[in-house]
Amino acid sequence: MRLINITFTLLIGISTFFAFINFGYSWIISLIPSFVFSLISYIIANYLANIKLKAIISFGIALSISLVIGNLLAFIITKFVPSVFHSYAYLLMNLIMTYIFFAFSYQNRKDLKFGEIINFFHRDFNDVLGRPKLVDTSALIDGRILELAKEGILEGELLIPKFVIGEVQHIADSTEPLRREKGRRGLQVLEGLKQLSGRIIRVEIISDSPRNREVDHRLINIAIARRIPIITTDYNLQKLAEIQGVEVININKITKALSPPVMPGEKMKIRIIREGKEPDQGLGYLEDGTMVVVDHAKRDIGKEIEIEVVSIYQSETGRIIFGRKQEEIKV
Repeated sequence: MRLINITFTLLIGISTFFAFINFGYSWIISLIPSFVFSLISYIIANYLANIKLKAIISFGIALSISLVIGNLLAFIITKFVPSVFHSYAYLLMNLIMTYIFFAFSYQNRKDLKFGEIINFFHRDFNDVLGRPKLVDTSALIDGRILELAKEGILEGELLIPKFVIGEVQHIADSTEPLRREKGRRGLQVLEGLKQLSGRIIRVEIISDSPRNREVDHRLINIAIARRIPIITTDYNLQKLAEIQGVEVININKITKALSPPVMPGEKMKIRIIREGKEPDQGLGYLEDGTMVVVDHAKRDIGKEIEIEVVSIYQSETGRIIFGRKQEEIKV
């Protein structure tokens, strides 16, 4: 950046100096405006360069804007000076504005992503083709996102931040068996989504500036900047995002809408995989992840049994089915 400062400052100074020489001023007088113009452009450029903005601008757009403004200023100046000075006015104004906008865009280059420009100007096309969607850690760990993607329910582009992958990896390295198993399932789901990329959906791994250390807030910041929804199963994240005007796609609600209704008195088969919170309870899960609590089924862990549905508890985070045993079916 120092080389750019020196180059443009010298060009502006030299152009101003020869412009005033050609206009009839002595070289001593010409040195004053050349120094002033160089100093002013340097100060303005570096002042703007230190302003951190989440702008969606690229070097090409910065150059276009600088040329438009530079030529406009030059056109105004030529109305007040003799024609001999016109070419120098255009050269000088374009150099100054190019320098200022280039310095600004270079300093903020980490915030300038061409993909964000496309998302901004073509959001209507995204609505037709399937808007990009931001994937949360809980959605990867849950696993149902892979099946939804395979069936074409989640079309378009899935954006998975690197810090989300890092969190899943951290969970997979946990010493707690259940937590470790969830993390490994999340990594398997990620690999499955990558394999689908380009055929049914498009998966892109993205990064962000770590201005906020909390994962939820970083996700929301990205969603706000890109104007895209978040895919999650986390109820707390959903509420936090909705407060800030971010759209949320909750997988629990999708699977609830797709799940066949279960009525009290209905019979079903369920595999008991672990004990429940209450004494002698057994827990199992339906294929869609719905928890099934069965009384007096603790001793049936590892077995598939037939149960009768007693009641269904529905909440924002999902549903829980309560049942009682009918008969045992040994595997």
